[in-house]
Amino acid sequence: MREATEQKDVPRDAIGVVPTRFSTHGPKSVPRIDYERIFVLDSKTNLLGEYALDDDCPLESSDLMRSLPLSGMRHLVSFYSGEYAFTPFKVDDLWFVVLTRGVPRIEERGSVGTLLAAARIHIPPMMEPLLAKREMELRAKEQELAAREMELVRQEQRSVAEETELRVASVRLAERETDLRAREDNVSTLRDYAVQLQRALVPPKEPKAKEATSASSMSVAPS
Repeated sequence: MREATEQKDVPRDAIGVVPTRFSTHGPKSVPRIDYERIFVLDSKTNLLGEYALDDDCPLESSDLMRSLPLSGMRHLVSFYSGEYAFTPFKVDDLWFVVLTRGVPRIEERGSVGTLLAAARIHIPPMMEPLLAKREMELRAKEQELAAREMELVRQEQRSVAEETELRVASVRLAERETDLRAREDNVSTLRDYAVQLQRALVPPKEPKAKEATSASSMSVAPS
């Protein structure tokens, strides 16, 4: 009885030869990611320093500041400027923003974050003078703002006092005007009363014609 399947004869010279062609394909090529710069920012997104990985990179810290999202940065959430990507890494109280040409893959972000976390312990000694300067500048600004606020409070108090004095002066002026009018009315009343009293005490004078007639009649009287 003949078997259903037959095994083909393999040439003796082919035994032990490694095949060079496979039906499966190799891994596809991944896009290249170029690391350009690393920016270090404090918790308030103030630039503390930067590390240039490629001196030919056209983007600088000013481009980072212009590209910052209005809602703020988020850990590992990239934002873009053309073909360049800014990927922020939050390590303790600092932000490390890695500038790349192309978007880093997830596995690359994990390794970069691990390296930055390890490098974080070396940042304070390097940034200490700059941080101290920043802190002094912030304190000076706070003191300046406090002094301005105090000056504004003083000006407001002076304005309130001057307004109060002005109101008091207006009330006093109105009272003086009322008193002056009352005195003028009293003077007018006294003047009218004096005129009436003078007219009552002094008799009216006779006309000159009657006086001349009386004098002529006295001169022709009979002897």
